[in-house]
Amino acid sequence: MEELIREFDRVGVRYLLIGGQAMRLEGMPRFSMDWDFFIPPRDTESLSRLNDLLADELDMPVEPLGSRGENHIQTYQTRWGIIQFHLGVPGVPPFEQAEQQCAIRRTETGIEVRCLSTQHLLASKLKANRPQDQSDILFLQEKLKAQG
Repeated sequence: MEELIREFDRVGVRYLLIGGQAMRLEGMPRFSMDWDFFIPPRDTESLSRLNDLLADELDMPVEPLGSRGENHIQTYQTRWGIIQFHLGVPGVPPFEQAEQQCAIRRTETGIEVRCLSTQHLLASKLKANRPQDQSDILFLQEKLKAQG
């Protein structure tokens, strides 16, 4: 997936890593088979760059958020595995605000990845409040508590 992150950065795709992979980069030992990206819901320039970059991978283009919330989450099977593009994340402010407060994390090989901030990641986990999120919530709460 690092190859894809490098390509996003090279062509100027705006994204924030969320979900299980973001938790892994926060330091939570966990396995996740998919990659979840929060992308700006109506930034046609960024969407165009994304679609051009992934033209050979996607069976249909990533679409902007519709006026009634259509296209909120778009899922694709690619050579890198399952990728989900989220055009909104419950519990998290709009993309532009989340992007301003993002955290830059490094993969195990040193690639920089733009991720939801720890606070926003916790807010998204609290809002979803699924059984599988409970250990993530505790981990993030402890991390924030330790940071003061």
